[in-house]
This record gives sequence, C-alpha cells and structure tokens, in this order.
Amino acid sequence: MSLMKSFIFGCAICLVTFCCFCPATVLAQTPKPAQAPQVDLDQTLQQLLREVRELRLVVQRATVNNTRFQMLIERLRIEQARFDAMNRQLENLRSQLAEMRASKPQMENQIKDAETMLDRTTDPKARAEWEFSIRAAKTNLTKMAAEEERLADRETSLNAELQTAQARLNDLNNQLDSLMGELKGL
Repeated sequence: MSLMKSFIFGCAICLVTFCCFCPATVLAQTPKPAQAPQVDLDQTLQQLLREVRELRLVVQRATVNNTRFQMLIERLRIEQARFDAMNRQLENLRSQLAEMRASKPQMENQIKDAETMLDRTTDPKARAEWEFSIRAAKTNLTKMAAEEERLADRETSLNAELQTAQARLNDLNNQLDSLMGELKGL
C-alpha cells in the first residue's frame, strides 16, 4: 500500500505542479478575441481624437468669424455715423447757399433803389446817408459773394468726402456679405 500511496501522492504532486505552472489560456482558444476589444478600443479612441480635433477647428473658425463680425459691424457703425454727419453738414451747407443765393437779388434791388433815391435827393445830409447805406450794402454784397464762393468750394469738397465715405460703407457691406456667405457655406 505504501506503493499505492506513493503513487497517488506522486500523481497529486504532478497534478498540482501541472496546474500551477500551466499557462492560463487553453490551447483551443485563440489570442485574437482577447486582443479584439483592445483593437476596437484603440479605433474608438482614434475616432474620438479625430472628432475632438475637428471640433477644435470648428470652434476656432467660429471664434475668428465672430471676432471678424464684431469688428466689421463696429467699423460699419462708425462709418455710418460719419456718413450721416457729413450728409447733415452737406444739407446745412446747401440750405445756407440757397438762402444766400435767394437774398442776393434782394440786396441788389435794395442797392438799385438806394441809388435811385440818391439821384432824387437834393439834401446833402440825406444824400450822405444814402451814399453810406449804398457803400455798406455793396460791401455786404461783396462779403456775401466771397462767402458764397467759400461755401460752394466746401460743398464740392464735402461731396467728394461723402462719395469716399459711401465707397467705404459699400466695401464694409460687401465684406459683411462675404463673411455671411462663408458662414452659410459651413
């Protein structure tokens, strides 16, 4: 029996040794199923990384476009205010010119009437008063002509400035339209 016990004991030790030192995988299984989840995980991580990069680019583009929009709108607002101010100046200038041109014939008629009265007057004191009023009216007429010429020159330059401002407004509007088109294309 001792032989039998020795044999059983030896088999048990072999069995324990075999179980302890034997690899964990069974030979019937292949290593690919164990690696397949790792490959799927790597592919998923790569896709997520690509999407995060694409999202970062989209956010950067949106930020840049938003900044461009804000700058364009602010410039457009400033240019529109300048254009409106110049337009008001031009309208005021034109009304001043119209008033001046309308009063010029009246002043000329007053001078003619005063000269007629001067010719009819024989009193030296009255004559001196008419001569003084005629000289003053002619001086005012000369000043008015010089002022009218100055205002006409200013009107010409203001018209040129207004056209330049209108061109800047048109350019800014075109830039804004272009940016809107870019955003619609996204």
